[in-house]
Amino acid sequence: MKIRVRDFVLLAVTFVALVLMEAFQRAFTLGFEDNRYIIAETVIIVAVCASAASLLFLIKTAAPGRAGKVLYSAAMGIIILLFLSQIVYYGIFSTYFTFYSMVNGAQVTEFMGTIFDAIWHVKFQMLTILIIGVAAAVIGLKADHRDYSREGGRRAKKFTLVISALTCFLFLGVSLMTGSVRDDDPQSPYQALHGVGEIQSSVRCTGLMGAMGVDLWKLATGFEPVLEDISAEEEIEPQPDDNVIDSLYFEALAEEEEDETIETMHRYFGSLEPTEKNDKTGIFEGKNLIFITAESFTDFAVSEKYTPTLYKLLTEGYNFTNFYNPIWGVSTLDGEYVNLQSLVPKPGVWSMKESAENYLPFTLGNQFSSLGYETKAYHDHSVYYYDRDSSHPNLGYEFKGQGRDYSFEKTWPESDIEMIDETTQDFLTPDEKGEIKPFHVYYLTVSGHMNYNFYGNDMAKKNRELVEDMDMPDACKAYMAGEIELDRALELLLRRLEEAGELEDTVIALAGDHYPYGLEQSAIDEFKGHEADQEYEIYESAFLLWTPGMEPETVDKLCSNMDILPTLSNMFGLEYDSRLFMGKDIFSSSEGFVLFKDKNWISEKGKRSELIGKDDEYVAEMDKKAAMMFNYSALILDKDYYACLDLEENAAQEKPAA
Repeated sequence: MKIRVRDFVLLAVTFVALVLMEAFQRAFTLGFEDNRYIIAETVIIVAVCASAASLLFLIKTAAPGRAGKVLYSAAMGIIILLFLSQIVYYGIFSTYFTFYSMVNGAQVTEFMGTIFDAIWHVKFQMLTILIIGVAAAVIGLKADHRDYSREGGRRAKKFTLVISALTCFLFLGVSLMTGSVRDDDPQSPYQALHGVGEIQSSVRCTGLMGAMGVDLWKLATGFEPVLEDISAEEEIEPQPDDNVIDSLYFEALAEEEEDETIETMHRYFGSLEPTEKNDKTGIFEGKNLIFITAESFTDFAVSEKYTPTLYKLLTEGYNFTNFYNPIWGVSTLDGEYVNLQSLVPKPGVWSMKESAENYLPFTLGNQFSSLGYETKAYHDHSVYYYDRDSSHPNLGYEFKGQGRDYSFEKTWPESDIEMIDETTQDFLTPDEKGEIKPFHVYYLTVSGHMNYNFYGNDMAKKNRELVEDMDMPDACKAYMAGEIELDRALELLLRRLEEAGELEDTVIALAGDHYPYGLEQSAIDEFKGHEADQEYEIYESAFLLWTPGMEPETVDKLCSNMDILPTLSNMFGLEYDSRLFMGKDIFSSSEGFVLFKDKNWISEKGKRSELIGKDDEYVAEMDKKAAMMFNYSALILDKDYYACLDLEENAAQEKPAA
């Protein structure tokens, strides 16, 4: 048996190629930043690359002759394709796709124009990855000429197989051991591997291949976070003016619960401080509510000149000057989930879709429906996209949209004006008694959708003349042209409400699903008038809350779209339990807190990155709070937790004896 160094050229070349692909992928997407975990992250990524290279070499060596080369080439091709597709996906959504999205994401073919445009913008990045991967495969396979059929070949083959297998498992073990060093910092590799976190953080800590492996493991095993033992925590006794459900006694539920995780959840929520009723409690009680999640809406979409209706709602209503709208892993769908359920979306899945069979008593649709309101929801894109035809009826709405019930003009994106024009009759038409039933309507718009140009965006083309005088790049003009369509749709909505005599009794609430990530950073800087901070500032947004005749009010409290549901629930006098939402009523005395998908945060004390090293004890406390919000939100979804509260049964019982 004779083993030579050159017999392992394929292994070495493959390893170098994977390291380079990881490095360039990182440069093209997240970029490089110095942090306290840079050494650990580097060790993990290099070890994962070594493991993957050893596995590919093992595949090549194990199969005889040409078959081995074919299998190696196919496996290398899949890895290259993974890197290429993630670069394109990141170019569109500013995050990475997960295995769950791959399985459920056939609908992405509806956006082939957007995909091709993204490919064009990242063509050089893709070419770099392709050259590295293909060159490594060609060079490695050409250099690999060992013939195991000769004398001593069988023993040599066994030896090579053992070496490559040991190398694979050795470096995989190194990566797992390095990442498993316990650390409660949400930015640590430990939390990326063992906590509930977004794939972007996992890529930063473990590389793209490592992150996909972790994602697959969590998906396959039904991963649940390890919860801190809080058995010693006592239930906080609610006060008479707290926003709680009087019949909900978490301590009693915990004592009767057999499932350990759910028992811990009962004790956790019972240990939280509820928010109190305040001078805004019930001020909208009895009024109609129209709530709009507006595609890519943000603060710079509000303009007195170009979007006067949006400007009217902002300046004549509540002006939330410190409002944030963070982006989450599944962009629009997760933005809706936060707006409508006040929970952190579970990373790696479509949380709204997964909630379709859950008991959701606190959504606005179900709350107003129980009060006898007409509850309707509309979307001007496909009613089936993201499986909204299943999830949105469970939110309490009669859900209608493109492809079912309505057939809007086939454009991309579709027109918000047309949606308003065709749907208002549903809830503004008097019955046989000449009365209009109280209503809560939810609109999901699409006119503001990327791409922001004048050749592939029909709303931008439609309103191009209205923005030609803007002294800004075409991308900025195209974005505002789409927002003008939303503005004109709102103008029509207000007019229809006034004609029906319902305007005075209606509240309008509007928030975005996410910031317009389809704009390049330079375009966002143009709107902001300076180089915008990408860690926090790009997520600054506007929440419009208005009803005719109200006294305009400026609200400076730190808040986000996570706070919309509890705020509206309080203002409409709905029955809810403030301990069960991750957001808080903005008008309560609770501390303002904004959470981001990488577990970064802003509190009333400051921004996390600015507080590190200045007040580490406080940072650790807020980090723990952020982790809890992720963990318990995921468990509310996975465990169908609200169904475990037995609300109807508990309502008929008296408070347990102390």
